Amino acid sequence: MALDTSVPNQKVTIKAGTVLFPEGSAANSLNVLHSGALRYLVEAPGGRKLELFKISGANLTPGASALFGSGRYPFTIVAEQDCVLSTYVMSQSTVGRSLAARSSLGIMVGRSLLREITESFKRVNQLRKIASDMGKTNDNLSLLYYQFNPSVFPDIKPGQPIADPSSEIVDPVLRLARENLKHYFDNGGILPERPTANYVEEDHSQLLVKYYPEEIEFQDGEFNFVRKVILADPNLLAQLFAPDPSMVSYVCDKLGRVQNNITENAKSILEELDENFSLLLGGVESLTEKYFLILDMAANGYATAPPEFVVPILQVVSQKIERALAGHQAIFGSAIPSPSPNIKSFLEKTAGLAKKFEASNPTAKAASNGSGISVDGSADATAIRKELANSASSIIQFSGMGGDAIKEFSAMMVKLKSLKNPLDSDNDTRKLRRSITKTYFDIYAACFQKYVNSGKNVPKPVDLMLKYGFFDETMLDDSQLVFMSTFKDAITSVSDIPIHYGTEWLEKIYKRECPTSLDELGQNFFDKVKMDNRNAVFKKESDLPPDIDNPEARLKFEFGAMYEANVRLTTGSLATYLPILTKYHSQIPLGKAYVTKKMLTDTIHDIMAVDFSVFNREVIYNNPEMGINKEFVQRAIVPDFVIVPSIGSKIMMWQELSIHRGSGSKESRGRIVLPIFVQGDLKSLLIDAFAAFRWELCKTILGPEWNNVGNPSITADYMDYVQFYKKNKDLSIEIKEKLAAEFKRFRNERDIFANDYQLWIKYEAEGVQRLNRVVRGIFYRHIPFARTIREKVSKMPAFGEINNRFVNIRTRKFTELENRYKKYINALGSLPDPLRENMEFYRV
Repeated sequence: MALDTSVPNQKVTIKAGTVLFPEGSAANSLNVLHSGALRYLVEAPGGRKLELFKISGANLTPGASALFGSGRYPFTIVAEQDCVLSTYVMSQSTVGRSLAARSSLGIMVGRSLLREITESFKRVNQLRKIASDMGKTNDNLSLLYYQFNPSVFPDIKPGQPIADPSSEIVDPVLRLARENLKHYFDNGGILPERPTANYVEEDHSQLLVKYYPEEIEFQDGEFNFVRKVILADPNLLAQLFAPDPSMVSYVCDKLGRVQNNITENAKSILEELDENFSLLLGGVESLTEKYFLILDMAANGYATAPPEFVVPILQVVSQKIERALAGHQAIFGSAIPSPSPNIKSFLEKTAGLAKKFEASNPTAKAASNGSGISVDGSADATAIRKELANSASSIIQFSGMGGDAIKEFSAMMVKLKSLKNPLDSDNDTRKLRRSITKTYFDIYAACFQKYVNSGKNVPKPVDLMLKYGFFDETMLDDSQLVFMSTFKDAITSVSDIPIHYGTEWLEKIYKRECPTSLDELGQNFFDKVKMDNRNAVFKKESDLPPDIDNPEARLKFEFGAMYEANVRLTTGSLATYLPILTKYHSQIPLGKAYVTKKMLTDTIHDIMAVDFSVFNREVIYNNPEMGINKEFVQRAIVPDFVIVPSIGSKIMMWQELSIHRGSGSKESRGRIVLPIFVQGDLKSLLIDAFAAFRWELCKTILGPEWNNVGNPSITADYMDYVQFYKKNKDLSIEIKEKLAAEFKRFRNERDIFANDYQLWIKYEAEGVQRLNRVVRGIFYRHIPFARTIREKVSKMPAFGEINNRFVNIRTRKFTELENRYKKYINALGSLPDPLRENMEFYRV
């Protein structure tokens, strides 16, 4: 039974579970909570209830917003605990006068409303993100439904106009799919040839003409002002409101209207959520049922797409279903009403089909070595070798090479194949390999150009060359041919690490989605053009005419500047370098040497779990609208990782920035290049590359100050240590003698640093002491461990003092930022993300 508020000026005790004010009931009182806790609920479609938030404490005025809106409660308020409440008869017409007469009461109402607004805003933004994620998932699944079951859409052809969905289509999934396909194809979208789990997570909003906001839009300068006013000292407010008592009622009226708007927003989002839940899980016309049919076809061998594509997508759908079921329970406290009848069967059959698929590919599982690599173990090596017969000839013919060049190159290849070992390091063999290499890359470049122009439709030998460096099937073992012919990319979730295979990277350069790289002389594309056209006056890149600056020219530059160079350098052995893959290159199976995107992502995350700031740099953040001008903030900018078709034991830190001059240069990504077949421990090789990245980035950012100990940095402090270790009082004579011998092993200070960085990441992070106290102190200051590791090692004597020093420095910095950022706190009591993340970086 609801609270009776008709009794004037009453003070009552409310038992836990009592409904004080039902949603939609008339508001005829102002209520003051003295003690206890309350729950605020809103009604969702289908009669479900959603808890918006809870509040507890004293001097709160629950539901006061109803007096400043429609006059009816926009939510249901329930006693979470036993509560003591006072009620005062009041209405929309009298509340303004009442608050003006007692400013202290008005201040209480205003602050209570602000608290409700803050809690509502948090909850509504949670719902907004869930609704957006589900909407994106449903849209992407509707596109893939067409790809996996095109017979349901006989009139739809990619590249051809699609009519608006007929009003006669009542199936919500089919209507959604047609609407999305129309926009997707009209805006130039191309469905993936090989659908992966990534596609379900990707944002295709621009192609679909949709918007997936993760927060509700809230831009209200007046509210921001009122918020600051009501949070001022009550004594000052009393003096402020004394000359004009109506001010306090205006403040409360504004806050009440804001709270009512947020509540209405919540109800709108709940309707969207209900629609999304229904599309995915509701009834016989849901995405679950549509994909259950695809599951049946896949299980019975009638699927239109290969099982290696269908099964991973079905697993993703299964995960989405489980997550949605759990999400509905968490949001509404109940199971979804009228669910799809085959949800349980879908989950069970998908799990069974996935196991069956894995079991039918035992070689794939064995070869994966934990990397998710899939190889067809039943493949017939003889059939594959037959399919790839005369690959070298097919590749050469496809490239369009001239007749004389073909004869010359073929003669060199015959000579190379006649050698006992084509990787011998004698002078004659090295000269032969150099000649072959030059022509090989001319062929590769010509084939890639045709690969792009033909929409990636090329003969299989050409495809294998572009991916792996394959050229001649007679120079490879059966197991190697089987791997390259049957390997399927691992299905991975969306990664926060930008990783590109070689062909993907070249395609990005061709489409101008990324700036060109530097060459081995440190020149970019524009520098090279100026060198080649010294008589022309080009002041900036935009001055270049189309006949000089075009996709083909950029691709040619990138190929010679970065790609070809790194195929060579990543081998780690220039004396035996040959870009054509042979059986002599590796003694381990290619499946165990292959680097998948998932394997690389996981390894990078492993290192970042120790050195969390490895990709951080200080950049300038401006936000004129909030009065933020030139605030220096820490920002993590992960480099691009490019996997080139080579086999070797070296990962190249090619450049620390992709733009070295001008605006945005310090915020540009670096470039790290690695071979597709790694010979060695991937983590160790990456640690070396990350050490080089840290060193070079610090030098570039600091400029001439990189070696100035007056401006502490990792490079300055470490150079000072290397140059003056003999005079360092913190090092014993024995350690100094050991360092003198050890430093001779390395070419330069960066290599010495990289060696110590390996020890820091692998051993010191585990509490195993491998560095001297000077290096440990430098690293702890400039390359701090992640918080969990710091908490562990700080208890050890070797780390105790330097940890205390680190904590003191970071605490002072955090306090300084906290005080400086107070003026930037927005209307809802939060900071812009860059400032908030900067504070988190310095939080100890």
